[in-house]
Amino acid sequence: MNFLTIAFSLCAGVVSSQSQPQGHVDCCEANADTLQNVIQRVTSLEKEIVSLKAENANLKLNSSAFIALQHELIELKSKQQPVAFFAEMSQDLINPTQGKKVVFDQILTNVGNAYDPSTGIFTVPITGTYHFNVVLSSPNNGDVGHYMHFFILQNGRKIAYIFLDHNTNYWLHASSSTVIQGTKGDAIWLTVGVAGGQHVLAGHRPGEGEIHSHLSGFLIQAD
Repeated sequence: MNFLTIAFSLCAGVVSSQSQPQGHVDCCEANADTLQNVIQRVTSLEKEIVSLKAENANLKLNSSAFIALQHELIELKSKQQPVAFFAEMSQDLINPTQGKKVVFDQILTNVGNAYDPSTGIFTVPITGTYHFNVVLSSPNNGDVGHYMHFFILQNGRKIAYIFLDHNTNYWLHASSSTVIQGTKGDAIWLTVGVAGGQHVLAGHRPGEGEIHSHLSGFLIQAD
């Protein structure tokens, strides 16, 4: 039996009692009025509690939706983050051997800080489609047996190829580009494929003001 049932029973018993003296009846009537007010107040409070529970449930639902929207916004912002780099060699690389990593140590652009000039590695910061370009130069070379082949690698897999071969009285200048699907954490770098004879990969020589060999890349579209 709940509180309201007990209260109504007490009220009915008090009001219906006819054997009591008038003073007692007046007292009981006053108590009945008080009890009725209490019952009304309790009923009102119960309704308020139900309403508050509903509001609390809505707040929890709205809070979850708000958190989900925040996460979605963070993800969208990360996908819109610009990524681009351009780096050159500051010094000549003389007679590099097969497997040597070519480090472009002088940064001209590094939006997003994904390229490391100390290691020569670009680490993909956002999964998406990327464009990479390499330009290499070699000064005039009279060595008939001279040759240099290079590869852009993605996690060790060849994705672009460039070569500087043969003796010539002129500078050799070649480039290669590629577009790849990069996954966050992938490593991109340039390495010497094969090389022979006397050869030089030209860096930025003081006084010439020319960027002879450089590597660049940028994010086309995030997934």
